[in-house]
Amino acid sequence: MATEPASGITGGIDQLRSGLIEVASVIVGQVERAVDAWENQDHAEAAAVIAGDDEVDFRCKELERLAFDLVLLQAPKAHDLRLIHTGLIITVALERVGDLAVAIARRVEAMEPSRPIPEVDALIKRMEPRAISALSQAVQAFAREDTGLAIIARSDARGVQDLLEGVMQAASHHSADRDSAPWLAGAVLLARHLERVSNNAAEIAGRVRFVAEGGDPV
Repeated sequence: MATEPASGITGGIDQLRSGLIEVASVIVGQVERAVDAWENQDHAEAAAVIAGDDEVDFRCKELERLAFDLVLLQAPKAHDLRLIHTGLIITVALERVGDLAVAIARRVEAMEPSRPIPEVDALIKRMEPRAISALSQAVQAFAREDTGLAIIARSDARGVQDLLEGVMQAASHHSADRDSAPWLAGAVLLARHLERVSNNAAEIAGRVRFVAEGGDPV
């Protein structure tokens, strides 16, 4: 059932903030489940992630509708208009992250049995929580208009980028290992997807100052 916008600009904006936090929580769960499915080669869990993307798409479309209704019916100005505009951008970014979770899950379905490389696996296990932390903190920073938390989120995102470089270097050292080739190809794609999660987090965090102060991105 469609979400009815709260009356008045203040109520609508509060609904937009809380809705973004809720959908971000769902999407974080999707990413966590997708990575777990990859780690355990759990096809049932991967299928559940793919099926769960319908809910993500529905929630994002509802938030987009709410934002457009606020602009059309409430005629927001200045700070409120910046917040609604940024909320739309964040909704698109979150939907992209949901698509990344599905891409990870689909990789599980296509995976051929092969031997993991512990060095690469250890790096990916460090990437996942940092990417998820960056995303969660970025959305919270937007909802609270907390520029300090936005800076922390961007720092976590940069850490994920550094770890991706480590994955790529380690992968190049093991490129001739035929017994691990299918796993390694999947691991590199997974690492790239996690780095894209962090990129979307950095994009969200970078707009917090614009919302709070009307200034340039962090």
